[in-house]
Amino acid sequence: MRVRSLTRDRRPVMATPGQRAFCAAAADRILELGAGGDAVQATARSLKEEIEAGEAWTWRTPVTALALTIAAMALGIAWAVNGGLDGDIGAVAAASVLSSVALVVVTLRHRTRRWQLEADRVAALVCRNGL
Repeated sequence: MRVRSLTRDRRPVMATPGQRAFCAAAADRILELGAGGDAVQATARSLKEEIEAGEAWTWRTPVTALALTIAAMALGIAWAVNGGLDGDIGAVAAASVLSSVALVVVTLRHRTRRWQLEADRVAALVCRNGL
């Protein structure tokens, strides 16, 4: 059974959470058992490193995220300063809350796991789906 998907250039990729979970479990089990000799152990370690590297967070569109972050911060600060100068505590509180919510939305919308970004990039190149 072939778990990973295969691209047109014959490169195996993990394009779904199920593929990643299966490969992680298989690599862990092989390493735990110490089975298969040095070559199999090295391949299992390599697969485990690939899975761990894919879990890192990255920005999907870093320039857009930076621009939106700067805009949210600038509007929040301007609104808070204006409210402070007017003596309006409600405006300062609203500016703090709404600009913070805007930053959370930007982060949630524009950050993704590295493996998901790679899976999206190679989706059109997959010629055989795995698991």
